[in-house]
Amino acid sequence: MENGWRRALAYLPPRLADAAERCGTGRIVSEIRLRAGGLCTLTADGENLSTGILCLPGEIEETVSNLTGGSLYAEADNISGGVITAGGGIRAGVCGRAVAEDGRITAVRDITSVNLRIPRRIPGAADALVPFGRAGKSILIYSPPGRGKTTVLRELCVRLASREGGMRIAVIDTRCELSAAAEEAVTADFYRGYPRAPGMEAAVRSMSPELLICDELAGEEDAAAVRTVRASGVAAAVSVHASSEADLAQSPAVRSLIDDGLFDVLCGIRPDRRLEVHVLAG
Repeated sequence: MENGWRRALAYLPPRLADAAERCGTGRIVSEIRLRAGGLCTLTADGENLSTGILCLPGEIEETVSNLTGGSLYAEADNISGGVITAGGGIRAGVCGRAVAEDGRITAVRDITSVNLRIPRRIPGAADALVPFGRAGKSILIYSPPGRGKTTVLRELCVRLASREGGMRIAVIDTRCELSAAAEEAVTADFYRGYPRAPGMEAAVRSMSPELLICDELAGEEDAAAVRTVRASGVAAAVSVHASSEADLAQSPAVRSLIDDGLFDVLCGIRPDRRLEVHVLAG
């Protein structure tokens, strides 16, 4: 998504944008990282690249202001969770000094690092999963962070919600990354900014989807919502953080979904971004 790269650069102060653009020329950039007093770096083609310049604290503040539309207060809850959701499917991770009450982070002050994640399409990335989606099978995608789970789900959505024979798809887009492909996924309904579990339950209750897509399940509440989706007769394509099937077993919530037969297909993403598809018996 060339437009995603351009949108990301537009959030940066001019000096940083120029350096990032020079460094990223001719490459597929997935992240731009800023650190107050530290290097501005890119993640591109699987490598970490230095722009060769240090970020000034004021440039971090300017970037955060640009990402929040000048309204830091309006994004306070998201920032407490370590993320700013910007336009065009761009998500920015942030960290700094946390303010905590009763063990819960209530605010983040003095933001010192920003990581802009740039959405992009990789045509063909979900080809191995498309037949399963069309057949109404449920799919669990797993990989470590940054290996392309969101990209695969985004491509699956585009392929299955196309103009010709598009399925009814509900997309729970908690961090507004999947909807970067909304213009091409013409028979999909996007629940932007909804928490995962309430979004899944609302979609099943009100939109009668044939397939529900949700990124990065986390914990018992999300697992319970997947059970509700499957009990309603709706197929699901969801993702979780894990580096192997053995890692999946370390999460009781996810393991129980697999053991109870709620997924038909497990799909791991290898370091080279190829998919390893395992069709489950039953």
